[in-house]
Amino acid sequence: MTEQSIFDYTDIHSKDMFENAYQAISLTEMWDYMKKPTESYMFSSDKEIGIISKKMEELGYYGHSGASFGMTMRNMQFIALHGLEEHKKMWLKNK
Repeated sequence: MTEQSIFDYTDIHSKDMFENAYQAISLTEMWDYMKKPTESYMFSSDKEIGIISKKMEELGYYGHSGASFGMTMRNMQFIALHGLEEHKKMWLKNK
């Protein structure tokens, strides 16, 4: 039996990245940090990004390029600011 994902509305690659990041941010309690403006996640030297990245790897995701990490984190930032339902609406609208 396949486990239901909160990101079932996305493509398979995004789903894996988003699930991992969402769980890492939740476990490290970094949702407030994700609401803060940032110029770049890909080139960030913020300690919070290091904590989140480490947790993502501990949870088993090692497949990020700089671009996929930045895209994933921007999606997590959108969720932090607007919620999951708005993310789903935005994703499906732009599909």
